[in-house]
Amino acid sequence: MKRALSLTLALTLCLTLLIGFGGSAHAEGGVLNIALDGQPEHLDVAMTTMDIASEVVYGSVYEKLVAFSIDNQLIPELAESWELSDENCVYTYHLRHGVLFHNGEEMKAADVVASMNRWIDAANNASSLVGGAHFTAVDDYTVEIRMENGTLYLNEMIAGLGQQAVIMPASVIASVGEGELVKDVIGTGPYAFDSWKADQYIRLRAFDGYQPYGEPGSYSGWGGYKTAWYDEVNFYFPGDNATVVSGIQTGEFDLADRLNGDDYDTFAGDEDFTIFSAEAEMPMLIFNKSQGVASDALVRRAVQAVVNCDDLLFASYGNPDLYKAYSSYMFEGSNWYTEAGSDCYNQNDPETARALFDEAGWSDSDVFRILVRTDVSDFYAQAQVIQEELRGIGVNCELVAYDASSYSDVRNNHPESWDAFITSFGPKVLPNMNLFLSASWAGWCTDEHIQSELAAIASGTDLDSAHAAWEALQAYMYEESVPVVKFGSTQLSGVSTSAVTGAFIKERLVWIDAHPAA
Repeated sequence: MKRALSLTLALTLCLTLLIGFGGSAHAEGGVLNIALDGQPEHLDVAMTTMDIASEVVYGSVYEKLVAFSIDNQLIPELAESWELSDENCVYTYHLRHGVLFHNGEEMKAADVVASMNRWIDAANNASSLVGGAHFTAVDDYTVEIRMENGTLYLNEMIAGLGQQAVIMPASVIASVGEGELVKDVIGTGPYAFDSWKADQYIRLRAFDGYQPYGEPGSYSGWGGYKTAWYDEVNFYFPGDNATVVSGIQTGEFDLADRLNGDDYDTFAGDEDFTIFSAEAEMPMLIFNKSQGVASDALVRRAVQAVVNCDDLLFASYGNPDLYKAYSSYMFEGSNWYTEAGSDCYNQNDPETARALFDEAGWSDSDVFRILVRTDVSDFYAQAQVIQEELRGIGVNCELVAYDASSYSDVRNNHPESWDAFITSFGPKVLPNMNLFLSASWAGWCTDEHIQSELAAIASGTDLDSAHAAWEALQAYMYEESVPVVKFGSTQLSGVSTSAVTGAFIKERLVWIDAHPAA
């Protein structure tokens, strides 16, 4: 949620740099040094949504049954094919033969069953989607899951959920208790885990036993023919921007996964460096819909009407290269992207806003309170812009500021103290996974129409109908309910030196045909 600016973007940035496109399974050799914006707590990506952990090991060390291509189409990964029953209640996966784990064992159905069931038990979104069903082995190279109620989206969940559905040896899972983190980082990818020196680096090495699949050059998104371009990959944790910038400039690091605004300007336009940018998160104003002045939809519509998203985004990020302004609640690269309701986005209409406040019976004694964290500068700047916009039409607005240690408690447990707060959200596989539409999370989106439509989308059996339902629901949310005010989307930027070539951007993710420069 909080803009950790180290999301799917950064993760993909590094992953695709490591595995490259085409060629043999192990091509060039040499060492790649990457500066990370932070250090993972652990590398058990099936048990966490920490993007920085996935940045190191998903796709490079670990793989999944299915993956997303560059254009967000589902493609085989460790499963060579799959089948769905007529009612979408049974998913059957046929596994690739001869896939080796980094410990030399061949991947078989028992490993997939253990891994997928552990993922289902750990990931609430996955467990809810399958209704508590679990995978079983049909034979050594076939697995299936049988659900009481069918779903269209299991493969999307496997391919795209931030809590990763990676496959590891059953023996590794059996060696730990329920809910415990695995001790051995063993997967099937082109790189094997080598070592981790706390507060210094994580090292991966090319796995000579990797079994590529597909035709050379067919790599797309997260799947296809992968190449380990480097003998060794090191992830470092410099700890501050100045060290990262200096390290890139001197060649100590080949790539950094995050640039702030000032650092972006340092490298922009310099032919010795390549900047990668793509969408990372969506900052939003989340209304308190359970009590207080924002429980009135007219007040929420009024605030939506007054907001100037262009001014707000510029005030917090400064450089237009670091953000985009558009209406969709789902990212541009998503199959669920829609501009429905966009007439109500970025209105910058003080007259309409004032009229809606008057219609709501707003009085001079009423106050609109925005809860803010003192340590998150971009959110604080956005709150200040909204405050000035509301004061400009005669509406009293106060910022209720807390430090990090108190903020979450006030937000979650003292809704009487605030009317809205600002946070941001990363990409989601399905619309109903957006936390800001949850009836139980802070903001409390209990609108019966929203909840019933989300449930219908989740249980639908026709994808076109589900997309149409989401489009109509987004229009309703913009035009009537207004659970949130979306500002835009942030851009995550990284940089590489001239020692690395072949970087480009595709929609919300970074895709890199990267290898050592000649």
